[in-house]
Amino acid sequence: FYAHSKHGIPMSAMKSVKVLREPIDVLRTKNSSVAEGPVHPVEVIQDKHETNQTEGKLRMLAKIHGVHVPMRLKMDQTILAQQKRFPIPGLRPSFVGLETMLGKDETIEFEDYLSNPDFSEKEINIRAEVERSLEAPLRKN
Repeated sequence: FYAHSKHGIPMSAMKSVKVLREPIDVLRTKNSSVAEGPVHPVEVIQDKHETNQTEGKLRMLAKIHGVHVPMRLKMDQTILAQQKRFPIPGLRPSFVGLETMLGKDETIEFEDYLSNPDFSEKEINIRAEVERSLEAPLRKN
């Protein structure tokens, strides 16, 4: 026998609901009760998806080919994560080798074409950029 409120809701659920003493002014405080609440289970799954996929592939490789294969892949990833592409004037250096190894160069994601300001259409004066990059080491000495 469980105790229920007059609305048919179990009392244990009633105790977990926060009671507001005053209204929340979201526009002034930038706080909302939605952001403070617990994270949805699907969001947790989506956040961990890439990590789980990678770990699953490494476990499979270890079972099929031996433990040395995932160790070597992790070592290669560590080395490639330290090396950036040589900076081309007007473009930031990127981890081309690591992206190629992880297969991220084969797919086009939302972030690839909408959120990267480096891909915006703007004219670059390459000569001025090269001169600026060559002057930087001279200023340090």
